[in-house]
Amino acid sequence: MMTHEPLAHLGHGPGGTMGLRRVLVATDFAPHSACALVRVHQLPLQEGAEILLVHALPVEATESGRHEEEALARHALEEAVHHTQEWRARASCEVRGLLVRGRPMEAITQAARDFGAELVVIGRPRIPGSLLARLRERMAGGFVESIPTSLLVVGPPPVCPYQRPLIAVDLTAASRQAVEAALRLCPNASRVAVLHDYDTSYELVLHQAAPSRIPEYQREVRARACAELHRFLTPYREAGVHFDELVRSGETSTSILELAQEEHADLVVVGRHARLGLGRLVRPHVARQVIKESTCDVLILEPEAAPREAP
Repeated sequence: MMTHEPLAHLGHGPGGTMGLRRVLVATDFAPHSACALVRVHQLPLQEGAEILLVHALPVEATESGRHEEEALARHALEEAVHHTQEWRARASCEVRGLLVRGRPMEAITQAARDFGAELVVIGRPRIPGSLLARLRERMAGGFVESIPTSLLVVGPPPVCPYQRPLIAVDLTAASRQAVEAALRLCPNASRVAVLHDYDTSYELVLHQAAPSRIPEYQREVRARACAELHRFLTPYREAGVHFDELVRSGETSTSILELAQEEHADLVVVGRHARLGLGRLVRPHVARQVIKESTCDVLILEPEAAPREAP
């Protein structure tokens, strides 16, 4: 098993605190929502952490129907909270339920803001192609663009804490956030794979101007990508973290999905920047495609904060 000295700036060092403080779990009481809650149990949490289970009630309902629907949902939430009793005592954290009314994506997004969630967790239906799965994919895709914090989409039923994360990077500041988030959520990972999908678009120019130079160009750009990724990860290696450094060229989401299969990853971590769209990797459409087709869990990181003026 991989061991490493945690980095102080991840909140793991002396005087820092390890783990999450506020996690929101979106639930519709289906089995995939139960999987999301089980996964939260396996995440590193601070002592006294708060877990909020949120269920969104539809707006369209008669007055009598609204009362009955609300009563049933409240009972289901109480049952879900009750089932966490043993775990809550062991983890020294608080779990509570919240009913909100409105379109699920908008209502849960607002609940995440009000709660100050560090992470929103949703489950993904296990029957691909079903109507429910397509609706959940659309909702998850909408969350990628609207959610004010990080989003964890849980797929297969969790068995153990994350052991084999795959982190997709494009060597920007958002990529550093992705690496540090993965190290935070996977403190006991046995293997950490990092993928840098590099750009080879100049090859199209060479096809027209100098086709004979294409093999040389491919070797050069690959060697440069390897060197840049190695340099990017230097601060973490110096802290004792060991990585599998992987470089590929091509369509970003395809590279991520293929390598997740090859590396038997149990978590894919993708950074995003919803406003500025830095680089190919951090654009929202990549995250949506990975969520839709990945067979493992996917962590989409919160948008990078806008730069603040120095005091």
